[in-house]
Amino acid sequence: MSAGTTSELTAKTALEASQQSDLFPADSHQEHSMATSTSPHRRPEHMVQSVGVIGSSGAVGMEIIDVLNRRAFKCRSLRLFARRAAGEVVDCGRFGKVTVEPFSVAAAQECALVLLAVSGSFATKFAREISGGPNNTVVIDNSSAFRYKPEVPLVIPEINGRKSLGERVIANPNCTTAIAAMALWPIHQKYRLRKVIISTYQAASGAGAEGMAELKEGVATYTKTGVVPAPEVFQHPLAFNVIPHIDVFQENGYTKEEMKVAWELRKIFDLPPNVKVSCTAVRVPTLRAHSESIVLETEFPIDPDDVRALLRTAPGVELMDDPANLLYPLPARASGKDSVEVGRIRRSLIFGEYGIELFVAGDQLLRGAALNAVLIAERVMLSHYTLANPSEYADEEDNFPLIGAIPWQVHKFGGAALASAERYKLCAERLIAEHRAGSNGWMQPIAAVLSATEGMTDKLIDVSSVAAKGNPVEAIKQLTAVIDLQREIARALLPADHPELIVLESTFSCDSVKLASVLQTLSLLRGAADEACGYICGMGELWSSRTLTAVLIAMGATACMLDAREVLTVADGGTARLGVKGAAMDMATDVLYEISARKLETWWDERSVAMFPTAEKPGPILVITGFIASTKSGSPTTLKRSGSDFSATIFARLLKAKQVTLWKTVDGVYTADPRMCKAAFPVPFLSYDEAIELAYFGGQVLHPLAMKPCIDDKITLVVRNILNVAFVGTMILPKDQMEEHTAIGVNALSPSDKLIRAPLGAVKVVTSIASVAMIEVKAGGSDSVAEVTRRVMDVMHREGIQVIMITQASSEHSVSVAVDKSVGHSALAALKRNYEHELVENKIDGVSMCSNFSLLSVIGPMRGMKGTLAKVTCGISAVNANIYAAAQGSSERSISMVVEAKMIADVVNSVHEEFLGQTNLGLVFKTSVGGM
Repeated sequence: MSAGTTSELTAKTALEASQQSDLFPADSHQEHSMATSTSPHRRPEHMVQSVGVIGSSGAVGMEIIDVLNRRAFKCRSLRLFARRAAGEVVDCGRFGKVTVEPFSVAAAQECALVLLAVSGSFATKFAREISGGPNNTVVIDNSSAFRYKPEVPLVIPEINGRKSLGERVIANPNCTTAIAAMALWPIHQKYRLRKVIISTYQAASGAGAEGMAELKEGVATYTKTGVVPAPEVFQHPLAFNVIPHIDVFQENGYTKEEMKVAWELRKIFDLPPNVKVSCTAVRVPTLRAHSESIVLETEFPIDPDDVRALLRTAPGVELMDDPANLLYPLPARASGKDSVEVGRIRRSLIFGEYGIELFVAGDQLLRGAALNAVLIAERVMLSHYTLANPSEYADEEDNFPLIGAIPWQVHKFGGAALASAERYKLCAERLIAEHRAGSNGWMQPIAAVLSATEGMTDKLIDVSSVAAKGNPVEAIKQLTAVIDLQREIARALLPADHPELIVLESTFSCDSVKLASVLQTLSLLRGAADEACGYICGMGELWSSRTLTAVLIAMGATACMLDAREVLTVADGGTARLGVKGAAMDMATDVLYEISARKLETWWDERSVAMFPTAEKPGPILVITGFIASTKSGSPTTLKRSGSDFSATIFARLLKAKQVTLWKTVDGVYTADPRMCKAAFPVPFLSYDEAIELAYFGGQVLHPLAMKPCIDDKITLVVRNILNVAFVGTMILPKDQMEEHTAIGVNALSPSDKLIRAPLGAVKVVTSIASVAMIEVKAGGSDSVAEVTRRVMDVMHREGIQVIMITQASSEHSVSVAVDKSVGHSALAALKRNYEHELVENKIDGVSMCSNFSLLSVIGPMRGMKGTLAKVTCGISAVNANIYAAAQGSSERSISMVVEAKMIADVVNSVHEEFLGQTNLGLVFKTSVGGM
């Protein structure tokens, strides 16, 4: 298309849009287009320096220019980049006449925002290179280049717009996906999708201007000659035809276009694996706007009238559902519309009360490309503006955005770091120092996740137990003593007449009355209900968080406390059992991230007016309770013992943080438990995989489930010592980043006086689980080993008992499992019940347990390293210990062996010397080691 034609089209469309906006109020024509913290009908009133459109002469590029005009996008200049059109002058409406420039990375980086309307190969080559740079350029890509990369957000602003904030490259979804998603999202939020079957009717414009031209030519030629010419763009003639073939066929028989819908809906909606999506994509002889027939099954019964009510108020959706008056979605009417038309809503004959069918039509060049890209740009722009101009923004009615251009830092303080008033003060001083260490004179956004004061949770468990035994008087007496411990810490930190202390004292008194009532109920029931026990035990985190918040305020910081139960939501149906302290196998919690994210946004929007930064008042330090959460149905619950680290990484994911610092009272992750092995020393670096193995096999520095949010979002974990802040600690990061963080680099950060060593071989850490029970099922010949294993593991799963290790003796058809000693008797009883018939009839040789064992594990990058197993056994035999069971993970990151509990300290020291003694190490960097 020539420059003149482009100018005429753009000017004409802008004029029509201007006239249309006079005829239709903002809430009818531009319905719900903004997905930011502002009102959905308002456009941001702030201005970025410049916006670039690369591929401006193509169909999508021209639509982007038109949408920027219609939405009065605020930027000082619009820059256009194209290869063939370079040098041409385009009339860009409110942006004036713009000369198209040849593309260069340097020129693109002069823009604050760059919208790519180019091929996937171009985006793959240049998008990351353009992003960042001197102006922190954000790239919004319309191609498929980044849609399926886990680290790049795939965004529809009305659905998951928050994922775009703080990112440098953002992907726009496939047009078919975007149109379907607008109708499906409100339904999924209320009814939860189970199956989605989509049939598409895709216009010729999906193949670009060439596709539209071929359809027009085919119709015109047929009208004159009765013959449709041979196709050049499509696989078959499109005029008077439909083609069930869009994009290339895959091995599974679907086309890539069809698979895109399945892949992208799963990513945007964060669908679990059990939700199935299928699509059949068909090209039809219409010029513009795609239509889709959608059949869906839901988890909960669904009502067509309720669906209509949902969609009537849904953002970006226009309900067209009155068949009696011939009102239903039509691509001809949907063309040129920002909204997606939805209608033909009816109960499914296939899925019954759990199913619904509907029809949608939407302009794929707008909702599926240009409009969506500009909506993302508006949200990103709002975030950047508020950080650059806080005092001016403070006068706006809108709230300061939760996630902006400066990423959040998350700091987690464990119980030992909060063991006394002095340590509370250290933590507060550390937070204030980190808060003031922001860039460009701006305060660093800080979230602090807290455990309870050291020993507090154990004391509260004891209180619950005493009440459950029918002694409420003693329970309340112990509760008073527990609250007094926290009260004394607060009094040591705050002057007697300080307003924050007065509020704290009142809160402690109120909590005492409420908890006394709960304890009375437990006493009458003669049993500690798990839910009630969890509620009582979670008070420790509330008290520590309130105390630290008060201290921060007293020290002049702007601090605010978030009770995680208001935001953090987990699935119903999980066990409320607290689990064993430090037992990695106990915690199994299904976090509902999308629900939690929306609740966090709402919480922030309601409170940020009083908290967002101004020139005189810096942004708050957000103090968040660890350990506690709420179920989807609203009941208070916990993340189980040792779950506060998990809280920290969950909130890091919700806040899109890049790093979590876990503040302990040790210098990082040690090569062994230093209380058991005096030769142990801190490990500079661990991969995610190594850290998970360590946590699973007894390392109590962090919890294995706490790693999952980090792995999903590539968040770096740092373990540091609050008593020795000069030491850099242990960094836990993705394996592909390990080489970038060499020990030499850490050395440069360490002011040091003592040599610290780093493991260079197959083993980095020697760890142990002190109390393990071994349960053996001797099946004889009654069942195959595979069947015995299946039955044993099925019983463990049903009982909620985590298996640490499993071994088998094929000749005896026997299986042995290692479990935490605390659940050994429960596991034994469950297996005996399962094999009751075989035991009575003597069909098996028995089910037995021995509980005087410990588990030793060595962890490290041992794949391909010869002699690792030999060195482990050599270390064990050197102290005359026996091995009762052994297993090596298929990942070749760990070897585990069961030994007598009384020998575990000797075994750990001996094996540590084998791998990590002076002769097996490299001297890597200097630092000073802090105390335990």
